[in-house]
Amino acid sequence: MKQKRILMIEPVDISKDYAPKIHFLNLAVNFNKLGCRTKVILYSPEKRFNIEEKKLIDMKFIPNPLTGNKLERIVKYLLSVPLMIVELFSFRPTIIYFRFSPPTLLYLTILRLIRFFFLDFQIVLEFNDWVSEERDIQGEGKLKVKLINFLEVKSALFVDYIRVVAESIKSRLLKYKIREEKILVVENGTDINHFKPINKREAKKKIGVNPDLLYVGFIGNFAVWQGISFVFSIIPRILKEFDNVRFILVGDGTEMTKAKRKIRSFKNEEVKITGFVPYKDANFYINSFDIGLAPYIKDAGFSPLKIRDYAACGIPTVSSRIKGAQFIEDEDIGILFPVGDADSLHKSLQKLIKDADLRKKMGLKGRKFAEEKLSWQRVAERVLKEIGS
Repeated sequence: MKQKRILMIEPVDISKDYAPKIHFLNLAVNFNKLGCRTKVILYSPEKRFNIEEKKLIDMKFIPNPLTGNKLERIVKYLLSVPLMIVELFSFRPTIIYFRFSPPTLLYLTILRLIRFFFLDFQIVLEFNDWVSEERDIQGEGKLKVKLINFLEVKSALFVDYIRVVAESIKSRLLKYKIREEKILVVENGTDINHFKPINKREAKKKIGVNPDLLYVGFIGNFAVWQGISFVFSIIPRILKEFDNVRFILVGDGTEMTKAKRKIRSFKNEEVKITGFVPYKDANFYINSFDIGLAPYIKDAGFSPLKIRDYAACGIPTVSSRIKGAQFIEDEDIGILFPVGDADSLHKSLQKLIKDADLRKKMGLKGRKFAEEKLSWQRVAERVLKEIGS
């Protein structure tokens, strides 16, 4: 059987410690482990970087067309296209794998011309979320949101396969008359070798919190839809009922200013906000949680990494009942509550705070499920199987 040669074109800055980088690295590494020869084209990093994966993946860089003033961005677009074409003819891939970004349609148009006249390859486009909806929630202008939505739909029409990470994104594509047979639903994974259970007391000491207290924790992007502000509606009730419970919020984002204002009303260390923490330290923080929070206030189309990372660390999860989180309830590794229902969130936390045995049981089940179903290797296997079927 001919070896698959995968060219991944990713709008990722490898020097940044953020979810798109983690997602891309794990997928590329596991394509390689499964016998594919993989090369990646990335946007030029803003600063120097040093990662172990560079030894495993052939990386090439192009100018980042998403940064700079309008003239600089136009120049970068013009420079990036010939550089990508050179790599294309040099590597001669059998599969080209994109993660959607606004420039994608330009690249796809050129690739289709090249495929028509010169080379033979399949094109796979990944939607890790529905970007226009996300921008709309963030409050960006209606015209810009409509433009991005147009680019998303047109890009979907131009490819052979579309990998979506949530059923809700598939449903949206179907509404735009995208053929169902080319849509693959393959949710995200977690790095089960990086995220794993460690001694909870040691983890708490490592990050500088009291090992004798019980912590309800959140890690991730402080974005509107993540529900950080919503969580503050029930924190006073929990603190009043349980004198041994504290909250720890790990991350940064647009809601940080609001969050910092809200914690002023609490006593010292009742609610701790850490700010951004490096990916290499994230395992210590998650393992310091006794309960992991995923309190989404909108059921947007995405496949949350945090609920998979919690499971891999053996931490029971309390999550909003969004599409893509149902496995938490099905596998008995946490509790789901209706989106935006503060009373149900409160009751869910009460139940787990009171029952240490239940937390332990759910945590053990979560780790087992992560090992069997949630690894990035499983994700890569499913993508390759679907493309080859």
